[in-house]
Amino acid sequence: MTGIFSAFGWALAVMAAGAVVVLRARLERVARAEHELRGPATVLCMACERLRQDPAAQGHAEALEAELARLRAGLADLTAARAGKRRRLAPGPLELERIARSAVAGWQPALESRGREVRIDWRAGRPRLVADRGRLAQALGNLVANAAEHGEGPVELRSDRTERGVRLEVRNGRPSPEAGAERASAALRGGRGLGIAARAARSAGARLELVPERKQVAAVLELPLADANPPVDAPDPTPDAA
Repeated sequence: MTGIFSAFGWALAVMAAGAVVVLRARLERVARAEHELRGPATVLCMACERLRQDPAAQGHAEALEAELARLRAGLADLTAARAGKRRRLAPGPLELERIARSAVAGWQPALESRGREVRIDWRAGRPRLVADRGRLAQALGNLVANAAEHGEGPVELRSDRTERGVRLEVRNGRPSPEAGAERASAALRGGRGLGIAARAARSAGARLELVPERKQVAAVLELPLADANPPVDAPDPTPDAA
């Protein structure tokens, strides 16, 4: 009997050693992929800065800006996850309108090519916000992408001031019944993107709610002003209606 347990123990040890080797190989592949993404991301960021200085190209820079912030945040998350950690937040003062318009600008050509209008109704002014820029770009980027990929009709960005901060809405029309039940359901659930947006919003000190209406779906971000509670990078539930 002792020999059986000894053999079983050796088998477990061999399996554990094999699992460690496989895990190390996977982490090395992740590290290589991360390295190959980081270099182009750095070059793209520098190119975006140059575009910002050219009045004729500022529109292109605006379209790239939010997506580059998302890319850099994602790379930082990947680096931290490889070490079993979470990326440390870097809160700072934000130009909310610039980030929000940038998130929409990247999708505008594709939407307009499909006959879908982009509308912006900005009434929030220039509020003083402090948050992690990458997290906010992730939240807004995923909301706009969800509206563009799963919705119909115009994609609308609305903002207004509230008693405690800013209310941002990304709106799109619901798919018609002819579009199929699967697509209509996807417009409400949003898949992984809305879950990422909810967690990113919480990390940025915001709250995300998905509000289905009769003909539209509104993704609502409530952002506190700079003197409210600081953001906390913690797990967040999926949106209320997701």
